[in-house]
Amino acid sequence: MKIAATALLIILAVIACGCTTPAPAAATTPVTPATPDITGTWKGLSAGYDPGVGYTDYGNAMMVMNVSSQQGRIFAGTFVFIGTKGNETIAFSGVIGRDGRTLTIPQKTGGYSFGEITAPGEIELVYVEDGTRYTSSIDTLKKV
Repeated sequence: MKIAATALLIILAVIACGCTTPAPAAATTPVTPATPDITGTWKGLSAGYDPGVGYTDYGNAMMVMNVSSQQGRIFAGTFVFIGTKGNETIAFSGVIGRDGRTLTIPQKTGGYSFGEITAPGEIELVYVEDGTRYTSSIDTLKKV
């Protein structure tokens, strides 16, 4: 009788342990955000640091980013800097990150912009250039 009671107790313990373990987690596939269409014209102002000038707003010069083409997450276009010394146009290409928000943009003349789509129709870019012309700036752009 003792053996039967002990065996019954062990069986009940095994059943209880099996009933209280959590079910295995279902395999989930990560959701990839849709790639935004950023083609078009974006305008805004910059603030930065230039070794010859120091901290500057560049005389409130207008910066225009024209994204002329996009294929999936890859895009290309030109930056136009409209200032008191005339206009300067610089070609670029770029990539939208897998998160659908981050941007990486190398420029033809050197330097890189790293950015983020901060809201629909708004982009913030951080530009950096190293070497003897080292500089950095923050560009806040809105879609026109």
